Amino acid sequence: MLLPLAIAIGSVVLGAALGLGGRRGSVSAISTFAMIAALAVVVTHLLPDALADLGLWALLIFAVSLLIPSLLENAAAKLGAKHSNRWGLELGYAALLVHKLGDGLALGTYSTGAHAGHSHLDVFVAIAAHDVPVIALVAMAYHASGGVKAAILRTGGLASATIVGVFLPGLIDPEIYADYEPWVAAAVAGLLLHVVAHDWSPELKVPKSARARLVDLLAVAAGIGLVLLGGEEGHGHGHEGLDVRSEMATALLELAIETAPALLLGLGIGAVLTALGSKLPTRWLRSGSPLGQALRGAVVGAPLPICACGVLPLASSLRQRGAGAALVVAFLIATPELGVETFALTASFVGWPFALVRLTAAVFLAVVAALVVHRATRSSRGEDVDGEAIRGEVEGSFFARTVEAFDELLYHVAPWTVVGLIAAAYVQAVLTPDELGAMRAGGLDVLVVTAVAVPSYVCAASATPLAAVMLTKGMSPGAVLVGLLLGPATNLATIGFLRKTFGGRATLVGVAAVVLASWGMAAVVNAVDIPITLDAAGDEVHGHGWPTLVMAGLLALALLRSIWRTGLRAWLASIGEGLGAGHHHHHHHGHGHDGHAHGHEGHGHGHEGHEGHGHGHEGHGHEGHGHEGSH
Repeated sequence: MLLPLAIAIGSVVLGAALGLGGRRGSVSAISTFAMIAALAVVVTHLLPDALADLGLWALLIFAVSLLIPSLLENAAAKLGAKHSNRWGLELGYAALLVHKLGDGLALGTYSTGAHAGHSHLDVFVAIAAHDVPVIALVAMAYHASGGVKAAILRTGGLASATIVGVFLPGLIDPEIYADYEPWVAAAVAGLLLHVVAHDWSPELKVPKSARARLVDLLAVAAGIGLVLLGGEEGHGHGHEGLDVRSEMATALLELAIETAPALLLGLGIGAVLTALGSKLPTRWLRSGSPLGQALRGAVVGAPLPICACGVLPLASSLRQRGAGAALVVAFLIATPELGVETFALTASFVGWPFALVRLTAAVFLAVVAALVVHRATRSSRGEDVDGEAIRGEVEGSFFARTVEAFDELLYHVAPWTVVGLIAAAYVQAVLTPDELGAMRAGGLDVLVVTAVAVPSYVCAASATPLAAVMLTKGMSPGAVLVGLLLGPATNLATIGFLRKTFGGRATLVGVAAVVLASWGMAAVVNAVDIPITLDAAGDEVHGHGWPTLVMAGLLALALLRSIWRTGLRAWLASIGEGLGAGHHHHHHHGHGHDGHAHGHEGHGHGHEGHEGHGHGHEGHGHEGHGHEGSH
């Protein structure tokens, strides 16, 4: 019993020391270490263990636990409550208390009864390795919000919960807790990720010196290494959790290798398009019929490699320059739905026919939404401005502009693509082939996908591997198309922008038109036998030729370079923004050795009114598309 108690107390003391004892120069590295290790705990242990017992219900609980704190914080902020961002922290702490009780229960179980004659040191080390970074993260969070005393009291509470858990096996049957533990693990994963995401602020200082960048990368390696230190020993979850982790790792590797060539090619083409630039005269923005404006907005927006967060300031800029409602809405809907890199990924994962259907559907959906909003809007004219063309200063050689554009695209696309690959790997590991087939009856899968996609922030590129996996699990092509269309195009920030710019009535009918049009296209796709190739998303392990492996290696090097330039926490900032983690009015993320700060200023959807996250990149001159603030 002494060893479990020592582990329980020692892990808390060590975690608190890491969270509170860092010198000023080492705080950033310690924060990176704690954040990455906690993130690794979520991805490699909490979620796989919960998925092994609950299936996809674990992902639902995880998503709800991740979103509820943000919703509560935003609601409190709108009501003017002080310290509104602590709601998520307090919810996370309450869940961690329950989870720490379970950790103590595991420690006590493995030191009593039938286990008393065995050391089980590997299990104890695994539990401690997971606890230290989580406690360090909690200590840092409460230190930042309430001071040293608050941090010590909260970490002491976690230690007390663990100690109580150590003694519980002698008082209650551990199986009682085991029945609820997967649900707790899924909830803790979501709440912990919310706490972690608070540290994904674009205001983070970018490591400037080579030494600072090296220390940041070493902190990443140390955080991941500590979590993996316990090997494959779980908290008594049985072999199912190990199977899910193993299958997930295999699926993730396969999907990543299959993704690399298309993503690298798409990013390269997108960077070239950005570097070439273009002029959009104000007269061109204003002229023509509503249908002509809608077509121009959709055709211009669809191929641009701009994510959902980046299109809002561009749409606002177009409106301010005099563009009509039809052009602005079509551009707003079409731009985040595809992009060159997303089209290439779609062709790679599900084949060219479906990729062309996705492109056509994106343009059609944007045009329909644009015409409906134009009809419902009192005035389709923007503000009167001078007749200048929308074009920023284009500096440097073509090669330099291309490299800079590639870095910017990679910065925004890569983190969300990693999230999409991990989600696809989870689904691949948990669901059996055709398990979602039952949902196809009566179009239930279309309704479920719509309910999830409309309010969610989804990057088009990251959704593509997941869509391919969903097809292999029995979801209808129409439902998958609905998710690919609605996920990137409609989210709470976009709806807020539409309401502020065009009014509540126009927004309501516009969103309704988007949903109904996507359902109509889903019905057509399900009725027509479109050839779909799913080799890249299948369960079997593929042999990969050397060109594919070389491109995967090149993309991996590009990712490392991107992380090296920005620091990992700043690199993850776009995910934090999408999750609603940013609670700041102005965001900045430096991109590189020369300190290119990107001043993010929200155009109509910043935190004034808490309707979104402002992202207009004005400090870097990324205006190759001819729009101010372009990515």
